[in-house]
Amino acid sequence: MRFYNNSVIGLEADSKEIRAVELKGTRKKPVIAALGSISIPEGIVRDGRILDIDKFNVYLQKLIEQNGFKAREVVIGVNNQDVIVRFATFPKVPQDKIRNMIRFQAQDYIPIPLEELQLDYVVLGEEGNDSGAGLNVLLVGARKKMLNDFIEAVSKSNLTITEIDSTMLALGRAALLESNDGNFALITFNNDIGNIMIFNNGFLAIARTVSFSNTLLNQPDFEDAEDTLDAISDILLGEVRTSVNYFRSQTYQDVARFCILGTSTYQNAVAEKLSLATGLSFEVLEPYKKLEESISKGKGKAFNLFGYVAAISLALRGLED
Repeated sequence: MRFYNNSVIGLEADSKEIRAVELKGTRKKPVIAALGSISIPEGIVRDGRILDIDKFNVYLQKLIEQNGFKAREVVIGVNNQDVIVRFATFPKVPQDKIRNMIRFQAQDYIPIPLEELQLDYVVLGEEGNDSGAGLNVLLVGARKKMLNDFIEAVSKSNLTITEIDSTMLALGRAALLESNDGNFALITFNNDIGNIMIFNNGFLAIARTVSFSNTLLNQPDFEDAEDTLDAISDILLGEVRTSVNYFRSQTYQDVARFCILGTSTYQNAVAEKLSLATGLSFEVLEPYKKLEESISKGKGKAFNLFGYVAAISLALRGLED
């Protein structure tokens, strides 16, 4: 069951930092009440999974205390390879029978035993074919062990989790604020994980997740941030090409627009490198620019919300309409 609040924190983390934003108000009129990030040592989080629950809790408490967070309710974003996203087509059934049908048939699409997963779904639309009407469904499963680690770590800080969401899908929702028609690709990334999504007239058509850690760990001769940037850009470029080619083969349509949402440190540079490699324009989105302006007025100094887009989108999910 989902609970809505007048004030809620959106929270996400990777191997280098924890990021959080507290919003109050409603989804239509949100106001930033607090925001902040905190660097964390190596070994606490890796590939989007918490490895050390106690140390994560220590740094989370510091983040909350040092940045004036007041809300106790939290929407957590998870982004790792324990989150399974699959597209499926099921027979059309009455609305009240969809959940049971998906529960019994989802295993055909997911390569992990369902008892190990927390499973959710979104009905994307209907389609007709020779076999009759069908439902296009997005299946999202997450390993319970990974989720329980997040729940334990956050609960130790006396915070209440109201929902656990996919960070990838949260970033997708943010991108749709700026582009909800036509076909466009969205490339998102943090310090550990990259995601490639392709939207077809506002509906998610392709979703891929790739880890950076194996490449970065196997390159001990990286001397500076530029080497890391090159490696991340190369990984994302390969995934973009694969995803676009697959989309073309399935839909006989092209991708008209390429958008990026990433860490504030790298996203502009990655956009430039991808543009140089492909000859295409890669646009860095700013879906919450108005919120940035409002908090700048309140604090008397400029703020850049690039690194907080996922946390804002997560917090919005917890607010009332």
